[in-house]
Amino acid sequence: MRAGMSTFCGGEATHFVLTRFNVRNFYHWAEPTDEWLLARLELFQRYCTPCFGAQSVQSFHWIVFLDSETPAWFQNRISDIAQGLFEPVYVDGAFTKELLTRTIAERCSTRYAVTTRVDNDDAVSFDFVECIQSYFDRQDLTFVNLVNGAQYSNGKLYLRPYTKNPFSSLIEDVSDRKPVTVFAEHHYRIDQYAPVLNVRTNHPMWLQVIHGGNVLNEIVGLRASGRRIAGFFPCSLDIHDSLLDLAVDGVVGSVRIAIRLMRRPRRFVELSRTMRARKGFLGARR
Repeated sequence: MRAGMSTFCGGEATHFVLTRFNVRNFYHWAEPTDEWLLARLELFQRYCTPCFGAQSVQSFHWIVFLDSETPAWFQNRISDIAQGLFEPVYVDGAFTKELLTRTIAERCSTRYAVTTRVDNDDAVSFDFVECIQSYFDRQDLTFVNLVNGAQYSNGKLYLRPYTKNPFSSLIEDVSDRKPVTVFAEHHYRIDQYAPVLNVRTNHPMWLQVIHGGNVLNEIVGLRASGRRIAGFFPCSLDIHDSLLDLAVDGVVGSVRIAIRLMRRPRRFVELSRTMRARKGFLGARR
């Protein structure tokens, strides 16, 4: 565990990455099977953990939330994987905002808290944390959203710019109140809760892995050369590219996106927000 190393900006702020593993909530309440746990653990170790172990800055504290009724054999596996990388926190009953507030309040001794959400089956770029921290400016209740991302499915990568993606962060002043954390609102409604700083970067900062077991994800991005994108993500990506494949998927993807826009014209507003996002972070050097 990186004790004492989760602060940045001269010790003014503490950065927490929050990941739900098998907690009980609206989408998942029934106890998962051993098969589900093993399959999710494989995704977690293949995509998620390598990315955080290889971040360009290590000034963050990663917390992984699990259900307290998780089988002992699996808790032992998690304990082995967690060493020096993340803190497992076991939750009794439902995963709630009150639990998150208490968890962060107990671990944060700085004036500012930054909380970032990342799912356990997704990946982030090697400079994801550094990029988020570069936009810290002593704000209070301001979301930072890295617009440029990608999706990965069956050896193919798709560019996916999105201003309401599930990789957002919340900066807040907790000197005189309890933290509300990035889970204060659903990721697709954060702009209704607090101001959002949308940031465009020179490469994708996050990667949604579409694997068939997702609750809500679908492929909505535009096919791109995997070999040009994969290098930003320090995890195992099996890329299947060919010129013909890229050309065909490019046309099909463009038509699919056009149809989505026509079916819901309000998506043009989202597209406009993406194009107007602030452009700044140039990326860390590897």
